[in-house]
Amino acid sequence: MKQHHNITIREAYKDYTPPVPAAEIVDRLLSGLPPKRLIGLKTVVLTNAAGLSHDERRAKTWSRKRKVRIRECRGLYHQEWKNEPAWIELFVDSILQIWPRATLRIPLLRDLAFSDVLFHELGHHIHKTQAPEYKEREDVAEDWERRLDRYYYRRKYWYLAPLFLVLWVIVRICRVVGRAVKKARRHDPIR
Repeated sequence: MKQHHNITIREAYKDYTPPVPAAEIVDRLLSGLPPKRLIGLKTVVLTNAAGLSHDERRAKTWSRKRKVRIRECRGLYHQEWKNEPAWIELFVDSILQIWPRATLRIPLLRDLAFSDVLFHELGHHIHKTQAPEYKEREDVAEDWERRLDRYYYRRKYWYLAPLFLVLWVIVRICRVVGRAVKKARRHDPIR
């Protein structure tokens, strides 16, 4: 159990051991964010989806105007309710299933694996408690996820900025060339 910014990080796995130090990663991610965005959040619980009870596996939550089974989620935000503070639940096994084990040895990729879900759920918290907007709540959470990602990675991995700039230029060039090739194929009289 670790604490940072008065947020308790609890691990509650059932028959599962994560291949990475998940609590340390989440603690590092939270410590890299502005404290004002964490106000009102009490706990982050790290668990595994396979460890959900029968009723929890069958339970559903709303996402983009449709119901989704909780066992298919990678994380959940639980708002303040009946004087219990808000908390976030992360399903570590679901988060890591798309990442090859070898990639998780690299700290940047570990952060990417967890920040995607943690910052999204934190976006729900910010939307609910600090910056309400009248838009689809998933869209708002994704906007906050991008903002928090930018904030965290610019400060933590600032030295990679030149590399990302070069990659961005290459991607832009590839997109322009790809569009030109596609346009040329459409107007090719030989075909």
